[in-house]
Amino acid sequence: MLMEQPGIQNQVEKGYTFTTPLEHGLSYNKVNPKRQDFRKIVSDCWKYIEAGIDRGGSKEFINTEYLVKKVLDKESDLWVSEDRGGSIRGCFVIGAAPYPEETGILAESIGGEFDFEVVTPIVEKHYKELGYKFFEMTGRKGWEKVMKPLGYNFMNITMYKRL
Repeated sequence: MLMEQPGIQNQVEKGYTFTTPLEHGLSYNKVNPKRQDFRKIVSDCWKYIEAGIDRGGSKEFINTEYLVKKVLDKESDLWVSEDRGGSIRGCFVIGAAPYPEETGILAESIGGEFDFEVVTPIVEKHYKELGYKFFEMTGRKGWEKVMKPLGYNFMNITMYKRL
């Protein structure tokens, strides 16, 4: 499923398809995959994507190469947080979470600096306007405490054993 925002596909010169004003020292930007330096930005985000996978507990199931390929193939969206000087301070990858009844979005990797109280409602609103129905994320137990004040509910436990 392509994650691109309708109407943006031909705007090569536009660096971001969605951007927020600078708040609390950071702005959040959805990177336009048609921009000329897209591969460089993805490369700059490699360490953040890798850190998100490592800390998120999903490295047993996916790797950085796989997720970067999804971004390059436009199957997932790349977002960056930037400081006042325009330096990338963090990156997160959002993919589709298709289920038989509804399709939502899935946080595939989150790494670097973010103010979750600021960025989460912005990302939710953006994808809701694109027709997605829910936001799903997987992480360690501590994420439940971080996300609960933002309206997220614990849904299930994933148990894992290597065979």
